[in-house]
Amino acid sequence: MNPIPPTFSTVIRFFTGKRMRRLLYLVILGAAALKNAADSDTIRRTFVFYNMKNYAPQAEEHMLLRSRSEEASLTRYVEETLFGPRNPESAPLFPRETKLLSLFYRDGVVYIDLSEVAALPVVTGNVRAVPMEGGVERGFSTLRESLARNFPFIKEIKFFIEGHSIDF
Repeated sequence: MNPIPPTFSTVIRFFTGKRMRRLLYLVILGAAALKNAADSDTIRRTFVFYNMKNYAPQAEEHMLLRSRSEEASLTRYVEETLFGPRNPESAPLFPRETKLLSLFYRDGVVYIDLSEVAALPVVTGNVRAVPMEGGVERGFSTLRESLARNFPFIKEIKFFIEGHSIDF
C-alpha cells in the first residue's frame, strides 16, 4: 500500500518537472520583491524638467521618503523639484539658489512660498535654459501640473514669493 495519498503524489509530480520548478522559483522571487517594495520607506514620484537644447519636457522618476502627512510629502516633493534634475542635459525649473520658505496644506489647498530668486529666469552658464516665450511662468506652471499629477488630492495651488502672492 502506498503511504502517500494520490492527490499529494500528483502535486509532487507536477512540481518536479523542470519548467514548473523554474516557474515556482519565479513566483517566489516575485512575491519576495513585492513584499520588499511594500515594506520600503520610499515612494516613486515623477518630476518634469526641460531639455536645455530643445526645451522639450523630460520626465524623471525619483524615489522619495514616504511620509504619513500630506504636507510632509508635498514639502519633500517641492524641495526635490528645487534641487533640480538628475539628468545633466535637463534644466531646473527655478534658479539653483531658490529656497522653499514655507509650505502649508489645508483643505485641499497648497500654499507654497519661495525665495525671491524664483522670480528670476533660469540661467545655466551663459545660456538661458528656459525659453523666452515661457519665461519664469513656465517653471511655476510645470510645478503646478507635476504636483497635481503626483498628488490627486490637491484642489488648488497658490504660489507666493517672499510672502507676496503671485498669479499665473
